[in-house]
Amino acid sequence: MTVYRNVASLIVAVMLLQAASGILSITTPLALSFMGASALGVGAVAASFSAGFMLGAWFAPDIVRQFGHIRAYSAAAAIYAAGILSMGLNFDAVAWALFRMAQGAASAVMFTTAESWIADSTPRSKRGSVMGLYQLMLKLAICGGPLLIVDHAEDDIKPFIWAGLLMVLAVIPLCATQRAQPVLPDREALSVGSMLKIPPAALVGAVVAGLCNTGVTSQLPLYARELQPGGASGAAATLYIAAMLGGVLTQWPAGLISDKIDRRFVVAFLSTIALVACIALYLTAGQVSFSITVMLSALWGAGALSFYSVSASHATDRTASGQITQVMSGMLFVWAAGSVIGPLLTGAVADTQAGQPGVFLAVAIGYFVLAAANLSRLFVTRRPDPSQRTPFSSVATTSVVQGKVADEAERAASTPTAEQDKAADKLEPGKPA
Repeated sequence: MTVYRNVASLIVAVMLLQAASGILSITTPLALSFMGASALGVGAVAASFSAGFMLGAWFAPDIVRQFGHIRAYSAAAAIYAAGILSMGLNFDAVAWALFRMAQGAASAVMFTTAESWIADSTPRSKRGSVMGLYQLMLKLAICGGPLLIVDHAEDDIKPFIWAGLLMVLAVIPLCATQRAQPVLPDREALSVGSMLKIPPAALVGAVVAGLCNTGVTSQLPLYARELQPGGASGAAATLYIAAMLGGVLTQWPAGLISDKIDRRFVVAFLSTIALVACIALYLTAGQVSFSITVMLSALWGAGALSFYSVSASHATDRTASGQITQVMSGMLFVWAAGSVIGPLLTGAVADTQAGQPGVFLAVAIGYFVLAAANLSRLFVTRRPDPSQRTPFSSVATTSVVQGKVADEAERAASTPTAEQDKAADKLEPGKPA
């Protein structure tokens, strides 16, 4: 329990960040549509956040190393909060794109800070369970945030006040921690070569997660508004939370099953679930009760929001020890690139005669490609020897730090636990930055 107490304040801080992010994921598309922005315009603003995150993820390790964890996190939270409140003061789509880009960059710095600190505060033998708990709590937080805005109108500034308040509060737990700041490990430079080291099946998983998943979530609130025009924010929050909870419920079972069978089977199965859900959401739009749509949204989340971690585990199974950081960083940036393009594509589709339901039909193609790619690779490459496989760990698209954690876990797997903990105690105590 001591291990969990050491990181509790850090997890709470990022939970508050995620709760604010959940509010903005619902409020931003609805408010943009209220201002008269097209679906493509909504997608462009979503893409700007992803572009900012991609930029921030690249520079975040250097920023944290130069200014220290608390200063970097606090400054990033201030920038994020200022961007949120600015959105409430200035209802302009172009300005919002700039605000969201700044928020994306700030988000990457905050995640890098918190995750590197958590990794430093946790012995290597416990990192898998701690990071699993961390990911679970973050998903619950992003589901909880939208509950604060279910009754607000599309032009109400209160959701931005709520989000800004949560972001400001996110500074307190991290600043209140009594552990000394760690030293951030050196980042290996990302190169095109690191992209080429990603196994093809895992690479397709990262691309589809960015293109399709981000594309759907950027348009989901507008889809909900078409179904429930009288209560847009409540309907959007309900669909969003259902999708996130679907992903929460299947993440760990899918990971555990992937430890026993070929991970590509699991990814193919999850992507097929997402494919079926998308076709159903397209065919039933406006034809069934809203409660059935909510269940279909949860089904989509169960498939679509779970396969990235399994794909990442497949990538680490086929990567030599010491190169996992590079491959995981490559996965992150491939996902980020896809998440810039995805909202633009789905926004363009939604502006055609297909409308918002057409978004699900378009992304269904991506999930079909993912399932086909994983199944086809089964006939090309053999399953790794059990000695080469590492236990599944839930990996989110947050920061490059998790690549370092995965790499260290791989090296630690060959070390007896007692020696491992002893080495961790000597090499990883908190050190002043």
